[in-house]
Amino acid sequence: MKSVVKIAIIFALFLILGCKKDKSDPVPPVINFLQANFSADKTYVVVKFEFFDGDGDLGLKQNENSGDYEFNLFVDYYEKENGIWKLKSPVITWNSSENKYDTTQLHLRVPFIENETNESLRGETEVNLFYNTFNIPDTFKYEIVLRDRALHSSNKITTSDLLPK
Repeated sequence: MKSVVKIAIIFALFLILGCKKDKSDPVPPVINFLQANFSADKTYVVVKFEFFDGDGDLGLKQNENSGDYEFNLFVDYYEKENGIWKLKSPVITWNSSENKYDTTQLHLRVPFIENETNESLRGETEVNLFYNTFNIPDTFKYEIVLRDRALHSSNKITTSDLLPK
């Protein structure tokens, strides 16, 4: 009888240790702000950040360009007015060639990252972001969120305060 119990316990241990657990919870991407600097000609800001995606499904294919897949990097632009941060997205600019005001969305498309094995992805990237050069603010910043192919949104990062003058 004791040997049957021992065999059952050993069998149970093999089952528990031998089975590979499937990931049941989605793994949203995680991003970390690194730095933000003005371009040499001060016409845009270069924002650098790290990314990590546990299930490795980042980026959009070229033919994925509508609905939920139109953008996957969402950027909000804020200006400081009298000590209070105000959302200014989309940015309103003057189009001198057409003699009219334009609005500019700052959302972007991160290209598809080939990853057939669905291994986790980790890296650094930078994006060039427009700011309001029509009416230059004293201080501004960006908030950024990355979304993966399964439509899981990352945490929100905020750049450092940017002083164009």
